[in-house]
Amino acid sequence: MDRLHVTATSHWPNYLPEYVARELGYYEAEGLEFSRSAPDDWTQVLTDLETGTADVVLGGLWVPAMYHGRGREYRAFAQLNTRNPKALVTREKVADFDWKDLEGKIVLAPGAGGTAPYVHTAGLMRKAGVDLSTVRWVRDLSGSMLTELFLGGMGDALVTDLVNAAFLEHRQQAFVAIRHDRAGGLMPNSVYYTTDAVLAREDQLVQRFYRALEKSYDWLKAHEAAELTELLAREWPSLDTDVLVGVVDDLRSSGIWEDLRIGEEGYAEWMRILAEDGLLDAPVAYDELVTVVS
Repeated sequence: MDRLHVTATSHWPNYLPEYVARELGYYEAEGLEFSRSAPDDWTQVLTDLETGTADVVLGGLWVPAMYHGRGREYRAFAQLNTRNPKALVTREKVADFDWKDLEGKIVLAPGAGGTAPYVHTAGLMRKAGVDLSTVRWVRDLSGSMLTELFLGGMGDALVTDLVNAAFLEHRQQAFVAIRHDRAGGLMPNSVYYTTDAVLAREDQLVQRFYRALEKSYDWLKAHEAAELTELLAREWPSLDTDVLVGVVDDLRSSGIWEDLRIGEEGYAEWMRILAEDGLLDAPVAYDELVTVVS
């Protein structure tokens, strides 16, 4: 058995294929001793990779893109989320929501775990013709803190993940106005990336990991979340499992786990948004950041 450790920016149900592969023995079948960690400070994942504590990072593609040509070179080889599992919620139900409804409003967008919640939302708003100069943002704080502040009366809308959004609706505390996975189309939201040295290993560590995840994807396409009740309860004991089962089936149907390969269409759109927002000088070519494995 060869050890493979993933260091991730979070531990959350949108990463479910990774846990399913472990649960069903797909890593073991590839001769891998799999483990994972999710440090409180997400930037620790880079240190984990550089020191060899971890072999692979699970996080945003914007990190390899921003570092490209700026001191660190990482290669992405798989996308765990084909779409961005985020939503914009409001306190009251909104019929026929339009992004322009946010003009003159205050939007809360978490950023303690990364920049994508704000950047992708702002990119979709610009594409819809919103005058962003009229929108006020509360950013760079944790999702839990901004959710608490939103429920306490701050702002007009909150960017959150689809799991939290579903539980807010379940408790009648907030309501989904628009979903990024549907409104935003394809987008490699969470990807696996590593160094050239790990990719070049003779034991094909990454390739075997990829094959295990492919089996997990295939299983999730063919099975309903109810079959994972025990796994979901064990991994997220603080969440109502019955509600979570429904959320997972919704994520399955949304296409979030449709394709493990990083698609060029979603990649190009995300690079465009990142460059438009100033995180990149220009979009990075697909072949410069992505390695296709099988």
